[in-house]
Amino acid sequence: MALPLFVYVLGVDKNDTVQKVSGFFNVGITAGILFLGIKTTRDTIGNGFTSFGKAFSTGMVISLISSAISAIGTFLYFTVVNPGMITYIKLKQEEALYEKGMSDADVEKFSSSMEFMNNPAMMTGFGFLGMVILGLVVSLIWAGVLKKDNPSDMIS
Repeated sequence: MALPLFVYVLGVDKNDTVQKVSGFFNVGITAGILFLGIKTTRDTIGNGFTSFGKAFSTGMVISLISSAISAIGTFLYFTVVNPGMITYIKLKQEEALYEKGMSDADVEKFSSSMEFMNNPAMMTGFGFLGMVILGLVVSLIWAGVLKKDNPSDMIS
């Protein structure tokens, strides 16, 4: 929530380049937090060892919690902090359709069919889902990288 608020306060929330950079920054922050969370859990609770499954489940718990916090922040951003952003997003979508050569009637038809998606609740839901999927993928990667089987578990 801090990054969109910072971008909004700076007045660059409608800058396409800033939006792309902040998106990449969010992915990097997510990856970093998951790495630190899984590694810290492995090193403290697991005494330096963790299975792939434990590392993955740790990452997913972190992802679900952070996705929920992010969803709350997203909802507040679109309803309280910057409610005009929804209108801006709609206009950008329509502009992109016109650039593709669609007629006024087709753009109107498409826009009205997408109306249900352009509201704070749906955008929050899609944001939550996107963060969970990102967390799943990154957790799989970090679980593979950070897993370290305990040799004493292998002795039978």
